[in-house]
Amino acid sequence: MEGRIRRRLGALLAAAMAALMLSPQLGAVSRLPEELVLGAGTVTELAVSSAVRVDATAVETARDGAGGALRLTAGEAGDGELRFSLLGLVPLRTVKLSVQPQRRLVPGGQSVGVALRTGGVVVVGNSDLGRTPSPARLAGLKSGDVITSVDGSAVGGAKELAASIANGGTAHLRLLRDGDVLECDVTPARDERDGQYRLGAWVRDSTAGVGTLTYYDPAGGGFGALGHAITDVDTGVVMPVGEGALYNNTVVAVTPSEAGAPGELTGDFLGETEALGSVALNSESGIFGTMDAPPEGALYPEGLPVARREDVHPGAASLITTVGGREAREYACEIVRLSDRSQGAARALVVRVTDPALLAATGGIVQGMSGSPILQDGRIVGAVTHVMVNDPTMGYGILIDSMLKQGDACASPCFSMISVYQPRLSIRMYPTTPRQLQQAKRSFTM
Repeated sequence: MEGRIRRRLGALLAAAMAALMLSPQLGAVSRLPEELVLGAGTVTELAVSSAVRVDATAVETARDGAGGALRLTAGEAGDGELRFSLLGLVPLRTVKLSVQPQRRLVPGGQSVGVALRTGGVVVVGNSDLGRTPSPARLAGLKSGDVITSVDGSAVGGAKELAASIANGGTAHLRLLRDGDVLECDVTPARDERDGQYRLGAWVRDSTAGVGTLTYYDPAGGGFGALGHAITDVDTGVVMPVGEGALYNNTVVAVTPSEAGAPGELTGDFLGETEALGSVALNSESGIFGTMDAPPEGALYPEGLPVARREDVHPGAASLITTVGGREAREYACEIVRLSDRSQGAARALVVRVTDPALLAATGGIVQGMSGSPILQDGRIVGAVTHVMVNDPTMGYGILIDSMLKQGDACASPCFSMISVYQPRLSIRMYPTTPRQLQQAKRSFTM
């Protein structure tokens, strides 16, 4: 009799344990990563069952009432661990902890001019030389190819490319095409119109425009801006950086957005002669480099903490941008949702402008606000990247941690500036007048 009772009690206990193991709150323990990275002094909540006991180092633990979420308060920087057990009897798992110093960045919002010379030259198109078919086309060169070297010598611009083929003869080219390195031979033809040897290709070696500074890192002088890549106006190729610079810019006009017709900011940095810093990288997450000094007119010169993805949530937020002159202002907005990771880094957030002053000035988000920092709960969350064409009060944004992954690789100057092309352009990198079109599409016949 006594053995039967014991067996029944054992079965009941096993069933209760199985039910606990299958509960959503207990299942949350199994879904935790192998390592949690927390900022010093930050508070993180975990939705785990009150039946789970937690022994922790490097953090303080508490619960918000009976059955409430487990609250972790990170201490000073260092390593620790979380040891989870069921009722303190059955070990469940151990999660490593890394508590890192709270990182602070100075949010930007200032309008900046950007001038780039490419690393190599971008092929915009091919052209026959009078009655002679284009040698470039016959050799297989395509629009969007980037010529990086000729006969083993690096090509820094159109002049270098022209000099390398000036004497005729077969030239061995190295190309970048869709991220792949290719090589081909091409024989320049003599242009009967002027006697010069040419490839029969149009190429571009520079671009310029204006955008918005996202952040300045006082720890190393690094900056990030735009939140998306600068691409060639004709080919869509991400412009490789040979050298580049950042300049103060003045917003001189605003074309408000309307449904189906995104507006734009127009800026002028033609008269600027002193660069704010150097551009080292142009990537899908923005442009990055170093600045010689903190940006002027920062609204938070002491910096703000950096938000993790886990910290970001739908709800009230704000963005900093410049829509007139050089004065950056903070405006109310709302984070509508976090997008699926499959949408890409530049579309991780969906943002709606709610500030009446900004809506009156711009109609919402306009081209040129790309890079405007987004703040929430006193932290830097990310940056505006794109406007929604059918509803310009809304747009997309990139998370700040995605930008920092690229920006941290550019924490030291990679080159010094020599000279850059500085036309007056639309702030969105695309021309809107015949004069701007001529300057922006400054390409050379090869």
